[in-house]
Amino acid sequence: MNCIIVDDEELARAIIYQFATKDPHISESKEFDSGIAAIKYLNTNPKVDLIFLDIHMPGFNGFDFIQTINSEAKIVLTTSDKNFAIQAFEYNAIVDYLVKPITEERFQKAIQKALDKKPNEVSSNANEKTT
Repeated sequence: MNCIIVDDEELARAIIYQFATKDPHISESKEFDSGIAAIKYLNTNPKVDLIFLDIHMPGFNGFDFIQTINSEAKIVLTTSDKNFAIQAFEYNAIVDYLVKPITEERFQKAIQKALDKKPNEVSSNANEKTT
């Protein structure tokens, strides 16, 4: 799987990147400190299978990001805020919700959830909410 990490916190990105580089299921990882930069990347590199996405980012939060992208990528939300978990699973593409600080064990569970979710279970319009 190819993944991108979208988080304005450098340390959070570094931890996820470290876990991703050790995971045999992840072949490539890219980091972005803003949703805008990640969207630009997705527009020119559509072969992203998994997105690790922070909810709280300045100017453009994670939910804005989800509603903007046109991607079939699965999404794992990463946040220090437990209050958005119910809202998060209203989106078809979200496969897991990681609360910071993220442990390697919990990261691995998220990867397994992403692997277990079949491609046709992620709508071609990932930003659609489930009904």
